[in-house]
Amino acid sequence: MLDKDGHIKIIDFGLAVDGMNGDKVVSDRTGTFEYMAPEVLQEKPYGKEVDWWSLGVTLTGMATGRHPFYNGPHKQLLYKAVLKEKPTFPTWLEPDAKHFLKQLLRKRPQKRLGVSHNIREHPFLKDIDWAEIESRRVRPPFLPFMHVPELQEHPSLELKLEDSMAADPIPGFSFIGDTE
Repeated sequence: MLDKDGHIKIIDFGLAVDGMNGDKVVSDRTGTFEYMAPEVLQEKPYGKEVDWWSLGVTLTGMATGRHPFYNGPHKQLLYKAVLKEKPTFPTWLEPDAKHFLKQLLRKRPQKRLGVSHNIREHPFLKDIDWAEIESRRVRPPFLPFMHVPELQEHPSLELKLEDSMAADPIPGFSFIGDTE
């Protein structure tokens, strides 16, 4: 999610286990099925390593528009693919990005990027100045609607759905999710 200034905010929609600090492990099947790591699907004890897997699935979807293991309606086939298959990526995906995603999606939790190595040191992220990001000195690429000049001048002004900025803030983005 984005905060009021357009900076990324990590949130929990209530589908996570609270208090996953240190070396705590659980074995509850918690979360959204499509983002579950193999150890969660197998109901094995797991820790924070599953978050790196979920990040890999999320970033793959953002980069390619598809799930890294299976893109179909059958959960059982996704389950089998996550447990047995290697992730697949389009040929046009940049090699550093592909390697980055593959490292996040390693089947063995202790080998995942973020667990085995510092994610910030991966070549795909080499151009990021983490100190600038953390201090919020980097201008976000997208500003929420409250930064639209007309809204600042007239806070009572409502955006109408036919306003192209409100209905389509980012080309190709939809507020309407898949209903399946």
